[in-house]
Amino acid sequence: MSVSVEFMNADTTTIAPVRIADGGPMLIRATQRLTGVALVFAAFTLWLAPGAAWESDVMLFKLILSLTAALAGLGLMQSSAKRNTPKIEIDTIRREVRLVRPVSEGKNIVLQRCGFADLARAEWEGVKVRLWDKNNAPLAEVTLNDRNVMTSLVAGLRAAGKLV
Repeated sequence: MSVSVEFMNADTTTIAPVRIADGGPMLIRATQRLTGVALVFAAFTLWLAPGAAWESDVMLFKLILSLTAALAGLGLMQSSAKRNTPKIEIDTIRREVRLVRPVSEGKNIVLQRCGFADLARAEWEGVKVRLWDKNNAPLAEVTLNDRNVMTSLVAGLRAAGKLV
């Protein structure tokens, strides 16, 4: 097994992607879910209304309205599901940082790839390393507790000229 594979498998619990303290997406997902539940509930209670007329044109309208509300509600509830959080993979052999999103069992989609030489800058404080991509946008903030892994990462970043 290579060093990069052992590195990525050994410390996956201590590596966390950068999180932005913004509650906007959470509020939007909660509103979508609440609206979806309300639409599904309304689709079912439409048929329980007392004193409803049983004419065919009214029944057809109720059927179309309830099906539309139920499908829209289920769609809103499905779209409000939280997506998988991207994970950071740091490969010290290839000297690159990858931002990947797990999509299924054992399969990942690479969202962003940046070589150590292409990073705008890197900062090292104790057990934390912060990395910025070539557009000077925050790429990752990782916390590494394993001294050998930290030494390997810092050596790779120094060799690329990103740490002084």
